[in-house]
Amino acid sequence: MALVTSITSVREESVSGEKVSGESISWNSPESKLWVGTRSGEYAGMIEYTAGHFVATGPFGERFGSYSDVAQAMAAVDDRASGLRLRDGLLSNVALVSAVVAISVAGMSLTMIAA
Repeated sequence: MALVTSITSVREESVSGEKVSGESISWNSPESKLWVGTRSGEYAGMIEYTAGHFVATGPFGERFGSYSDVAQAMAAVDDRASGLRLRDGLLSNVALVSAVVAISVAGMSLTMIAA
């Protein structure tokens, strides 16, 4: 039976000179030498202790580097993974543009068939 431990790191961002707490990464250790991070219910990355180093990887499998302690590796995932997530507003804009393009292509196809 694996012992699951949980660690939460809070990211602080500077806005107009004052520090504001951002979304936090929740770290769980499902087994020895492995930590898995989630932010807002989404996978944020993992850290694995191997060959004497803590290897940090991001949410898409990209390697962030090897670190001498777990706190440095957690900070690397927190700093680098936060910029990788697409914002909801951007996703809705991409969906809207995709729909417009699909409708335009369908309209042009129907026009060519009718001609």
